[in-house]
Amino acid sequence: MKRSLFLTTMASAMIFLPSCKNTWDGEARDLFLQGCIEGAKEDQMAEAAAKSMCDCRLEKAMELYPSFSDAMENVDKMMESPELKACK
Repeated sequence: MKRSLFLTTMASAMIFLPSCKNTWDGEARDLFLQGCIEGAKEDQMAEAAAKSMCDCRLEKAMELYPSFSDAMENVDKMMESPELKACK
């Protein structure tokens, strides 16, 4: 997945969703999925496969980082996480 697109999307989340930064509410989850799916599609992944992989990655991210702000503070570490990378 295009790391820069994902990181840009997550950085935008910190700006546009300040009220969501301490939780994984619907807006935060949607933004995560949007960035993930767009990055996967840029890597020529089919949309259905991208959605499946990104749903898995979201679940793993939420397990590893109970709050959206924790995930954003550790986005580099999260992107290298074996748990997230295992999602196919």
